[in-house]
This record gives sequence, structure tokens and C-alpha cells, in this order.
Amino acid sequence: MPKISFEDWKNSMSFMIDDDFDNNFLLSIEPLTNYINANCNRFSSPEELSIFLTEVDNFSPVEKLKAFVSLIGLSEERLKRVVSLLRYRFNGEEFRTEWDVRRISRTIQNDVEFRILLIEFFINGRNSRIGAEIPLYYMRNFKLNEIDFIEDLRDYKYVERILNDNEIQDKYSNKVGAHVEKIIQSRLDNYKINTNASLKYELQKEFPLLNKNIDFLIPSVDAPIILIESSYNITTGSGQSKRADQLVEFYGALMRHNANHRANKIIMLNYCDGFGWVGRQNDLHRIYDASDFVFNQRTLNVLDEVLNEYYPNP
Repeated sequence: MPKISFEDWKNSMSFMIDDDFDNNFLLSIEPLTNYINANCNRFSSPEELSIFLTEVDNFSPVEKLKAFVSLIGLSEERLKRVVSLLRYRFNGEEFRTEWDVRRISRTIQNDVEFRILLIEFFINGRNSRIGAEIPLYYMRNFKLNEIDFIEDLRDYKYVERILNDNEIQDKYSNKVGAHVEKIIQSRLDNYKINTNASLKYELQKEFPLLNKNIDFLIPSVDAPIILIESSYNITTGSGQSKRADQLVEFYGALMRHNANHRANKIIMLNYCDGFGWVGRQNDLHRIYDASDFVFNQRTLNVLDEVLNEYYPNP
């Protein structure tokens, strides 16, 4: 079977369209939004905010910290910078690397002095020991002492918009990436039901030849005929070049294997989608060249055609 042209593949790139998925993603923030609405009156009290950020109840402390810093406009990245300042300037640490938000949350829970300094900063802004060294711009929404701001936090739509805009539940792009694998799996399952009942496949198994977990191995890791790797990118980034480097390396290893095992040839099928790939056409072209066949959401029929040609139907 012929491989679709690079231009046709590139021009078929699109956003992932699945209204049920999007609606479920948007609804995933509802419990946390309701929780914030019910507990925001605690944010103006150092003692109550301390309990809020350390206790485990409906949500974990790290989930609540992420939501809280979004609501006061600090952001997770700026929180990391503030904590770096705290560690270096106030705790006298020999600073080497920043902490992620999970590490910051654990320290808030376990280190009383650290927690007091941060909470004083959150509530009092410039009028705090840390705030004296932070730009006012970072603290423009530090309004926990203002009644009107707390009233805003009791408004469901106001809080929901902030939490969704900051993707507190998870990165939308990460969720889409996982959902894309479900789209491929569903196509395989439909093929098994409608075309070839003998079809077998394995998910996310370590493939020794490439020393990597492969998204789909057909029929199995022990006797592979077809390998499928998937990638979805909404935006562009250096990670796409690294992805292309990896796939070029894998394809080279497969070609060497196929040259020495002509009776057990392994086909590489790559799924790439999202307009982020259109913005990185050089990387996309490298992936195209490092694939036997390529497809995406608009060209799922390619998967059926590859199975028709390369997977045995007894």
C-alpha cells in the first residue's frame, strides 16, 4: 500500500475534536470550584489558611495550593521563584535547584517557620517579610483582606474560569495526548469486531529492541509485526525536536533489524496530530521519513489499511 504524501498528512493536521471529552474535562473542575466557594472565607485568617493548605480532606494539600496560588494571581512558576528567594535569603540555604510545587506543598506541611513566612506573604503582600523583596506586579491580586475579593471567590463562575484557565486539574494537552491513545485503541477494537477477530495488541510495553515503552505493539511484544507511536501537540516546543530525534533513532534500529530478519519485518506506524506539528514542519518531516506509514484523527483509515495488508487474517 502507498504511504500518504507528506503534504496530505501535514494538511490533515487538526485539533482533536471530541465534544464529550471536552465537556468532561471542563466538568472535572466542578468539585474543586465548589470547595473553594465554601472555604474562601478562611483565606484571610493565617490560622485558617494554614489549616487549609496542610490538612487532607476532600482534596490533597498540593491540589489546594495549586488552586490557591491561581486564585491570587501568583501562578505556580512565580511561586517557585518566591520559594527560591525564601530558601536563599531567609533560610540561608546553599541554593542549587528550584523545588516543584509538590515539594513546596510538603514543606508547607512539615516546616512551621517556612509555612508562617509564606502565609504571611500570601495575606499581607508587600507588608510582609518576603513581600518587601517581591515586585508589586506579582502581588496585584493579593486581596485576601478585602471583603469584595472574598465575595468574588464565593462566585462559582468566577472561580471556575480561573481554575480552568490555569488548567488546575491537569494540562488539557496532557489529557488530549492520553485521549488520542484511546482513539487509536477504539479503532483497533472496531477493526477486531468488524474485520478480523484474530487481532491482538498490547499497550505500553517495554520493547527490548528499542529499549522503550511502545504505545501499541501488534500483536505482542514477543512477536511484533506493527509498532504504533502517537503524539499530539497543540503548541510548538523544543520537545518536538527531541521527539523527532527519538523516532529517527528508533527507525534506524528497526531498519537494521529488518535487514537481518527479512521474514520477521516490523512496521513502524506514527500518529501525529495537532496544529503544533504544522508549526514544526522540519521535525514533522523527519518523523515522516522515519515511518513506514503515518496517520492522524482525520486519516484513521490508514490504520485499517495497514492491518489489512500486514496483519494475518486466518
